[in-house]
Order: sequence, then C-alpha cells, then structure tokens
Amino acid sequence: NYLEPVYKGLIYDLSNGWYHTGKTHKKYGFDVTISATAAFIPNEDKVFTFNNSDYEVLELEGGLSSDNLPTVMGAKSDKRINITIPLAGGVGFKTSSFETLDGQEDEMPVSAIITPMVQIGFGLPSKTDIKVRYVPTVEAEDISFNLFGIGLQHNILQHFKVADKIPLIAVSILGAFTTSTIIQTPEDVTTTKLVARNQETIFKVNSYTAQLLGNVNLKIVNFYAGLGYVGGAATTQIKGDYAITYSHLNQFGVPIGETEINIVDPVDINYTISSMKATLGMRLNIMWFKIFADYTVQEYNTVNAGIAFSFR
Repeated sequence: NYLEPVYKGLIYDLSNGWYHTGKTHKKYGFDVTISATAAFIPNEDKVFTFNNSDYEVLELEGGLSSDNLPTVMGAKSDKRINITIPLAGGVGFKTSSFETLDGQEDEMPVSAIITPMVQIGFGLPSKTDIKVRYVPTVEAEDISFNLFGIGLQHNILQHFKVADKIPLIAVSILGAFTTSTIIQTPEDVTTTKLVARNQETIFKVNSYTAQLLGNVNLKIVNFYAGLGYVGGAATTQIKGDYAITYSHLNQFGVPIGETEINIVDPVDINYTISSMKATLGMRLNIMWFKIFADYTVQEYNTVNAGIAFSFR
C-alpha cells in the first residue's frame, strides 16, 4: 500500500515518450530523443486505509480499528502500529511496535513520479521504425540501476490507396516494452530491537503499451495523437537475515522477558496494472531539431516533453 503510487507512476512513465509523431522514418533515417515524463499522483493515492481486521497480529496504537496512513507520496505521519503475537499455550504475548513510514510529499517539488529517458529510433524497410532505450547498470553508493526498452512503429496508411491523396496525414501502430531494475544493498543494522544482515532490496518494473497513432504535419508544427492500452507489473523483494527482538508479556500484560525471532527474505510483493490511454501532443520542427510536448489521459495522467534530433 505504501509503495503503490511509485509502482503505478513508474509503469505509466515507462509506457510514455515512445513517439512524437505518427510518421515513421524513411529507410535508414534515425532520431535521438531526450525526454522526461511526469505521472501525477491523484489525492486519493496519497493515503491508504489501514484496517486492523486485515491483519492477524498488527493493530493501530490508540484503540483505533481503522485509519488513513500516508503512502510514499503523502504527508508525514505520527501514527504507530502495535504487534501482538500470542505465545504457545495462551500464557502471554510477544509484543513490539513501530512507527508508520512518513510520506515524502514535503520533499518533492511536485506531486509526481518523474522519469527521464534517452531513446534512439531507426528507420527500417517498409516504413517501420525500431526504437531502443538502454541504460547500462549504473552504480551509486548502495544503489544500482539499469533499463532496457524496445519498440516497433509501423506506418499502416501506406497499405491503403488513399495514402497518396493525403500526404500531410500519417497513421501508424506502435508496440513497445520497457524493463528496469533497481537494487539497493544497505549496510548491516544493529539496534536493541533489530539486527539485519545481508540486506538487499530488488525493485523491478515492466511496462508495455500498444497504440494507434495519428499525425498531421503542417511543416513547422506537427500535431500527433495516440489511443491505446498500457499495462505492466512491478515486484519488490526484500532479502536478508533479520533477527527481531520482542518483549514478553504475561496474560496480565506484565513484562516477563524477551525473545528473538529470525526471518529470512521477508518480503515478496507483486503488483500489476492496466489502463486505456489517450494522448494529444504538438511538435515544433526546426529543420532536424524538434521540440515536443504531450499530455496523456489515463489512470495517472502524464505530461511528456523533450527534444529530438531527427534525420529522415
């Protein structure tokens, strides 16, 4: 629940920016595109509802049965969650508690997930473009990141006799797929309640899209639109060896000692989305230099903008 806006935002970001025209290159034409996409987070996804009844051993501190907690894109939080695990034989409980995670809204200039992208397109025979995104594994401190994407755009208007009569209009179809992996390997942690060793968090996002594209080329200004489908999946795995210390309380709530529980690879979350999407954009053509921007309506609306160096 806490990470859901990040999952969605990245999937929608990676499905964008694949095109800035509905027209394909001539044979051996190519372009280099630099862009950024911002997926805006709706207010309802800045919080999620925590219900005690959804969990076996967790409950809100203070006697509440349900409350709104921030997602990663929400505000700060002062709430706590209690853990109460019955001991064997019903002779008492293991207890602990933790602070709920703060949202990061105050740390961000806009309430959006922003993803930059560099992409190369190359014209193949039969008015078909192949598009490639690639970032080799980049490491910074305890985080590594990589990205790969491939797409095909094919001009379908060429298959109809009307194509020669409307040279300013182009219609094509696009299919594209992007995958990205982020790996974090934090240092070991030792506190009075937690010892963590061999930690590794793996965050992977796959995004795909299929769209019908249209284009009106007025030489200096180019208008383009897209209509189609976007889907994707995100996974989060938290690996490592974790020793958690719990306080022991007897049936009367009196502390009687402590116990340690060892957990290995505690988290494996899978998340999927799908949505229809509609895009409208405009591109300014200055010879081989292009400036473009577009807006996409979908579950998380997005804005994409950038520049391109295109040689037909």
